[in-house]
Amino acid sequence: MFGLPEISISTTGLPTGSSDPRAAIDLVASQAARGIAIDAMISGMRPRELTRSARRDIAASLRRRELEFTGLDLWIPQDHFTDPINAQRAIEATQQACEMSVEIASLVGSRSKPIVSIVLPIDLGEIERIAIGAHAQRVGATIADHQVIDHESFTPTPGVGIGIDPTMILMTGNSAGKAITQAGSQLVAARLSDSSAMGRCVVGAPGSQLDLKGYAGALIVASQDWVTLDLRQLPEPIEAIARSRQAWVDAGTL
Repeated sequence: MFGLPEISISTTGLPTGSSDPRAAIDLVASQAARGIAIDAMISGMRPRELTRSARRDIAASLRRRELEFTGLDLWIPQDHFTDPINAQRAIEATQQACEMSVEIASLVGSRSKPIVSIVLPIDLGEIERIAIGAHAQRVGATIADHQVIDHESFTPTPGVGIGIDPTMILMTGNSAGKAITQAGSQLVAARLSDSSAMGRCVVGAPGSQLDLKGYAGALIVASQDWVTLDLRQLPEPIEAIARSRQAWVDAGTL
């Protein structure tokens, strides 16, 4: 029987009080987490800024803190992929993130995963989508596209799989657990997030909309190793980590 996926904490939206972007690694480690997803959009962590030596340093830092790498968050604005001025830069950033994710995952080892979480626009051209997926495949990475789509009729692109963010699913009035089931073998990454009538909220908070037990059950059936805690737009992210972790453990209790 498969177990409850372990929580990995995303550094996106995580305040460190430091100008050093690597301080987020220490902060995640201080929360007794086993996995980390790194924000690749902040200065000092952007793939184009990091040499191979710097990437090796990041991997060594994760190993010292016994953190497994579960991917990069690359939340490029969707319109950048279709805007003639920004499209090439967005595609290149995605390709560089794929390369960086593979380097770090291979150096950290164990259950680390070279996944790049992103939201590709629905109207992205087929040629561009295939090119992004082909590059990911070529270097050994996987793109997790968190675009809200009809997961049941998802047309696979080699190198591009489905990422699930419950908040985005809930905002369309649909079930996050059902989205996991519909994604089937195309599922490559799942977030742990929640939503209320006011927008993103702490997982399991009063008024939250996510069916935690149903979502946990769907991920167990899907045999996912990790679920990435998403702290974006939460006013007290450190407190949210503890509350979300407890809610997740409770959800996995029969």
